[in-house]
Amino acid sequence: MIYDQFIRSLQRNLRSLSDSNEMLATGKKINKPSDDVVGITRALDYKLNINLNAQHMKNIDEAVSHLSFTEMTISSVADTLNRIKELTLAGVTGAQDALGRRAIGSEVGQLRDHLLKLANSKFRDRYMFSGYRTDVQSFDSSTYNYQGDEGYINVLIDKGAAVPINIPGSHVFSYTMTTAEQIILNDGRYIHYIPGTGTTINVEIRDTDNTTVLDSFSFSNIIQMSDILTNALNSNDVIRIHAMIRPFERAFSNLIDHQAYAGAILNRLDNQIANNEDSTLNLRTVLSETEDVDLAKVISDISRGETAIQALRQSSVKQLSQSLFDFLR
Repeated sequence: MIYDQFIRSLQRNLRSLSDSNEMLATGKKINKPSDDVVGITRALDYKLNINLNAQHMKNIDEAVSHLSFTEMTISSVADTLNRIKELTLAGVTGAQDALGRRAIGSEVGQLRDHLLKLANSKFRDRYMFSGYRTDVQSFDSSTYNYQGDEGYINVLIDKGAAVPINIPGSHVFSYTMTTAEQIILNDGRYIHYIPGTGTTINVEIRDTDNTTVLDSFSFSNIIQMSDILTNALNSNDVIRIHAMIRPFERAFSNLIDHQAYAGAILNRLDNQIANNEDSTLNLRTVLSETEDVDLAKVISDISRGETAIQALRQSSVKQLSQSLFDFLR
């Protein structure tokens, strides 16, 4: 009985000492589920959320890169459109003759090609303005038709929160009309802007009776608008040049709205970065409180454990050397 009691006591103290040494080596007070079932469950949950935050931060970095490039491109498009607007107004003035309009048309043609290049911008070998169809050129180089789709590519930036990292080209480089509009020129003729399918806008130039159609054309994006304007300037078609003033104003206003939209998302991402960093810091704090060991306490426990084992050894020498006869005396 004395021997069994000694063995049990020795094993208990050695186990405790072993656990303390393991804590000292790992720096963790939970090294296996049996150490603290509730604690390890909480620790696993904290670690999962920390990893999720890390992935969200990677997603945010990717979103910021894409949207910054998008915002920069839209800014270049806005500058180009602003210049085209100036040239359009210059083209309708009576001070210009056919030769002067051809010179303006040459510049507008160059700006049209620049708009096409911007519209087909690639980021990391993907077309930025093609929606989901990132492997397809956004606008056809001949017809200037949009070839992408309406897809917004979303990424998670927090639990249940996602933001788009792109804007389809049909939204940036086109605008839509819900109702028909008309303007009256100084000579009494009319220009009608009629909504078509999708982003298509039909333009009719009518005589003073507002019925007889003198000319008609259509477009669905600012590249096609620039092409129509270029041809009108080269052919000295003043009324067509005049008809393009309002569409460019509408397109410019739409473009500024989308530039502001991209900027708003970037601001939201900046705020989300701060929120994720705070969340990660809090999670690491409670994780440390849950699983990190108090080194001073562990060292003290080891010292006490070693003292207890030494005392147990010394007392056992005397106790185990006795026989039954010692107890019978």
